[in-house]
Amino acid sequence: MAQLPDKITFGAIMEPKVAELHQYDFPVVGPEDVVIKMLTNNICTTDYQHWAGLRNHQGFPMAGGHEWAGIIVDKGKDVISDLEIGMQVGLMSNGCGMCFNCRHGRTSDCTNTKGRNAGPGPDGFRGNKCFANYLVFNQNRILHISNDIPPAQAGFLEPVATVVRGIKKVNVKPMEDVVIIGAGTMGLVNAQVAKAWGARVIITEIDPKKLERARSMGFADVVDAKANDPVEAVKDLTGGGADCVIAAVGATIAYKQGYQMLKPLRGRLSLFPAGFPKPELQVDPNELHYRKIEIIGTIGADTVDFVDSATLISKRLVDCSYSLEGAVFPLRDLQKAYELAATPGTYRVTVDLQGV
Repeated sequence: MAQLPDKITFGAIMEPKVAELHQYDFPVVGPEDVVIKMLTNNICTTDYQHWAGLRNHQGFPMAGGHEWAGIIVDKGKDVISDLEIGMQVGLMSNGCGMCFNCRHGRTSDCTNTKGRNAGPGPDGFRGNKCFANYLVFNQNRILHISNDIPPAQAGFLEPVATVVRGIKKVNVKPMEDVVIIGAGTMGLVNAQVAKAWGARVIITEIDPKKLERARSMGFADVVDAKANDPVEAVKDLTGGGADCVIAAVGATIAYKQGYQMLKPLRGRLSLFPAGFPKPELQVDPNELHYRKIEIIGTIGADTVDFVDSATLISKRLVDCSYSLEGAVFPLRDLQKAYELAATPGTYRVTVDLQGV
């Protein structure tokens, strides 16, 4: 039995631009529970936009966070042997397993799983309290990631899973020309997963820092969309247009350019992120009809996508270090971490969860 603290320390957003630490009693560990010593948690876009007051429809106080990695330090008597003490793990979404969607494999569409918009718990906090130094989760929510992967990179289990879901929905095939608009955190992940699927990847971007980060990966054609017409550049590189464009920026101009970059027939445009404020999608429905164009929205990931994500990360087929800012804050400085994470042009900021 590991020596466990009496209380768990966690971070929460109390109101716009105010993050604080709180505590609760260490819970009873059930027979199918695993106890996780939390190592790191990356601040995702939803997290910092909620902190900034841009997504306050989710309510306050919010104790969220899901891009984490930790080590199993104890487990209940009925936990499967595949989950061993000392393993590095992350959190996956797996649905209830009982509803119509779950039984058809669409666990991200589960109708019985409470989401972030559900009401607060008995203590008044919303969320899973994952910016914390310890957590206890049922074994069915936990997935192993190689211990050789640094924790901040292992924390990309969920982001990579959402990209895998999107790549599958847009049906990327080997040798296709796939354009990624935007070389931010998730643009670089989309580019790497598309490459893992066998595509030829082109990235367009306007920010010098992000252009350099995209080039440093070494496998993509990178277009400076500020110095060049990105639509014409893509058509020149592909000989007429891309098979698939993934808009990794939620912006009207990105959607317009992505649509224009498509090949004459059967092109596919994927709208990966949401945009705040809400962007516009301006398309000619008749052109959509005659050119057989597909426009695809995607969000979340199914259980199988999390398993694929863990494999991609563990085998280093996706290197998530490219999507990290390289800044690490102790949990006690969560407020400062949010301030940097919300700064435009910043990649993922990491919180050291043992730094209480």
